[in-house]
Amino acid sequence: MTGSISISKDPLVSLPPEIVLRILDFSPVSTVAALTCSSRDWHAFIDRTHRELIYSNIFKTEHSPSTREASLYHHEVQSFSKYYENTSSWKELCKKQTLLRRNWASEAPTTTESIFTIRREPVWRFRPDFKRRFIISTSQFGGLEVTCMDTGRRLWGLSRDVVRPYAHLEYDDVDGRGTAVWDRNGDSLEIWRTAKEDGGDRGVFEQIAVLHHDCETRGYQLSFKTLCVVSSQGQGFVYDMLQKPPQLVTHVKMENNAVGHLYQDHDCVLYSLGTKGFHVHSKMTGEWLGAIEPWKCSPQQFYYIDHPDLESSENNQDSLALASAVQSMRESEPTVFPPRWPSRGRSVPLSIQPGIRPLLGHDLGDMRRQQLEALQDDDWGAGKICGNLMVGVSRGGRVIILRNWRDCLSGLLGVDRMRAAGALARNAVIIQCAPHDDPRNFDLGGWLSVRDGRILVEVRDQVYILALNTDGSPATGEQAHKRPSYAVSKSATARLGSAVPVSFMALYDDCVMYTYAVVGMHGEEDAEDRHGNPYSRLFLTKAVRVLSFAPS
Repeated sequence: MTGSISISKDPLVSLPPEIVLRILDFSPVSTVAALTCSSRDWHAFIDRTHRELIYSNIFKTEHSPSTREASLYHHEVQSFSKYYENTSSWKELCKKQTLLRRNWASEAPTTTESIFTIRREPVWRFRPDFKRRFIISTSQFGGLEVTCMDTGRRLWGLSRDVVRPYAHLEYDDVDGRGTAVWDRNGDSLEIWRTAKEDGGDRGVFEQIAVLHHDCETRGYQLSFKTLCVVSSQGQGFVYDMLQKPPQLVTHVKMENNAVGHLYQDHDCVLYSLGTKGFHVHSKMTGEWLGAIEPWKCSPQQFYYIDHPDLESSENNQDSLALASAVQSMRESEPTVFPPRWPSRGRSVPLSIQPGIRPLLGHDLGDMRRQQLEALQDDDWGAGKICGNLMVGVSRGGRVIILRNWRDCLSGLLGVDRMRAAGALARNAVIIQCAPHDDPRNFDLGGWLSVRDGRILVEVRDQVYILALNTDGSPATGEQAHKRPSYAVSKSATARLGSAVPVSFMALYDDCVMYTYAVVGMHGEEDAEDRHGNPYSRLFLTKAVRVLSFAPS
C-alpha cells in the first residue's frame, strides 16, 4: 500500500493576488515583516508591487479614512516631537507607529524631556496647541502667556490686571480657530480666539465674548464645539461655540452642590456631585440621563496598586530629574525643542493586583468591610469619558473604571434597576491607590487624563500611568508585560513633589505633559541677600514638563 504525501503550496503561487492581499489585510505587521524575509517573491509582492496598498490598510496603520497620503498623517495627531512629520510612505508610517507603541508598552520606556519655565512664575493651568505650536498658560500670580513650543520664547500675553490669579483655562480648536476660555473674578467667562490665521502674528488672541451668569460658576469644559458650565446652585449651561458670539442652547436643571468637575461626550455632559457620584445630562435637552454610583460596587470588583520602591538604590529617577532641571535653569535661553536627554531611568515600574492588599496581622474579611464602608462615604471628583470608557477619581484615593458606562446609569424612572446594577457589576472596577502605610491622610490628586487605554493620575510624589487591556480592564499579571504601568516624577526632587500638587496634566499621542515643581534661580543682580546668603537666589516654582515617548 502506497501512502500519499501532500505537499503544501506557497499561497503566493496557489492563490490569486486578490485573495492573498485580502489575507494580508488581516495579518499582523509581524507576519507581513516575516513574509518579506521568507523569499524574494514575497519580498517583491509586499515591498514592491503592493507596498502602498498593504501598508495603507487601517489594520496596519491607524489613520482617518480621509487621509489619502502618509505624509499628511501628522495633521491628525497631537505630537510634541513632530515624530510623524516628513513621513514619505505608508510603510514608514507603519514602522513609526509600531516603534512608538512598542516604547509606550516597554517596562522601561526610553524618554526624552523638555521643561518650559514660563515667566519664572508658577504655572497654574496650561494647554498645548500642537497645530499652531504653542502653549497657552495661566499663572498662580495672574496673567496669561502664550509660549512657542519650539523655542520657549514668549509670543503674546496678558497682564495680571486682565487675567486673575489661579484662573482656570479651557482650550480647543473651534471652526479653525484656537479658542481659549478663562474665568473673571465673579461668575463671568471670557472667550478669546486666535487672530487671523493667515498673515497674522502666531499666538495672538482677541476677545470675542464675555458670558455672564447670575449664579456661582464652579467649573467649565470646552470640547465638541460646545462649552459646558456648571454651578453649585443646581444649574448647568451649554453654549454653542460655532455661533458668533457663542449662544446658550441648553439650560440644565440639576442637583445642588456640584463640585466643579465636568466632562463632555458628543451628546451628554458628566457632572461630579461629590458623595452623590456622577450625574449625566443631555446636552440637547438638559434631561437627566442617570447616575453613576460607585458605592454600589462590591469587594469582588476591587484592585490595589503595588507601589514602587522609590528608596531603591537602583532608582535614579530623582537624580535625572534634578540634573535636567538644573541644566535648564543654567541656560540663558533653555533649549526646549527637540526634547533632550534620552534615558530609560525616568520611570519606575508598578503593578496592579486584584483584590484587597493583605496586611500582616489584619483579617482580610475585616479589611473588606472597612474598604466597603469607606467607599460609601467617598467624595468623587474628576471624571473623564473616552468612547465607551468612563474613569473617575475620588478624594479617598480610588479610581473607578467603567466599560460600557452608559449601561451602568441608574436612577431613571422606568429603567430596570436590576439591569443597571448588573451592568455595574460586569463593567466596573475600583483601583485603590492609597498607600497602605497611611491611607487616612492620603488625598488623590485632582487631575485625571485618559487616552489610548492609559490613565494618568497623581499619587503623592509621582504621576502614575496605569495601563488597561483592550477591553478596558486593568492590565495585571502576564497581561502587564504587554501593557505595563509605571510612575514618573512630578518634581525635580521628591521633597518638592510633596509640597506642590499637579495643577494640570494630560496624555497625548507621543508624550505626557504636566505641571512640574522645580527650583528657580533669580538673576545675577540678585546674587545674595543682605546677609550674604547665595541661596536667596533660589525660589520654588512650577514649570511645564514634557515627557516624550517618541523614539529617536
